[in-house]
Amino acid sequence: VRFSAAPANYYVRVRHRNHLSALTLNSMALSATAVSINLKDGSTPTYGTNAQKTIGSVRALWAGDTRANGDLKYTGTLNDRDPILVKVGSTTPNNTAAGYWREDVTMDALVKYTGTGNDRDPILVNVGSTTPNNVRTQQVP
Repeated sequence: VRFSAAPANYYVRVRHRNHLSALTLNSMALSATAVSINLKDGSTPTYGTNAQKTIGSVRALWAGDTRANGDLKYTGTLNDRDPILVKVGSTTPNNTAAGYWREDVTMDALVKYTGTGNDRDPILVNVGSTTPNNVRTQQVP
């Protein structure tokens, strides 16, 4: 990725359409010379506590922020589960919606509320599957 900015020290923040973003813990010297920043293997520390999800030996962004408000909620007001149901048609939870949508938490180009590979389950897992009332908050200042 190329940036059009003056050479200086910058904090780097990675964002994706329906994920909680992650921010480097330390500023990085950026210039016309390429710099490698690896948030995938944990060699570049991130700001906050538990800012990334670990899947096997790989670090990733937390998925499921369908409201783009910086938190993951499965239950309660302004939860991230309801927009998935609305996208497929509130009265028809078995419907699907194809395309590149914020509600497509699994990133398979299909929004599903029910069934195998639905987009609700990753939100529940990411807040703590035995505690659906938990809220996972984005770790950026």
